[in-house]
Amino acid sequence: MNGLLLYSMVIGGCALSALAAYFFKTASAGLKGPNILLLLREKALWTGGLLYLVSAVNNIFLLGYMDYSALLPMGSITYIWTIIVAYKLLGEKITARKIAGVAAIVCGAALLAAS
Repeated sequence: MNGLLLYSMVIGGCALSALAAYFFKTASAGLKGPNILLLLREKALWTGGLLYLVSAVNNIFLLGYMDYSALLPMGSITYIWTIIVAYKLLGEKITARKIAGVAAIVCGAALLAAS
């Protein structure tokens, strides 16, 4: 399979995973206490779950074409998407400390994937 397509699928799967976490955050926003029945009625919970499922199936598919030791560290791209989603959809501030933390994680993952 084309390498560019595989890497695009990795990046897309990571974006879906970050978006899924956003929907989980949205689902939990109105909860007051551990009310599981109320949580189960939240459409955002089910949307997030579906996105995580699609992301997981994407990873399972990719494992058939890529080394596990390369693919799994590439999942750290999710942290880049997470900062973008948090900034754009939740209005969170992007600090130098957050950028440095994500950069360290991504550099570490790149070292593992390149080995």
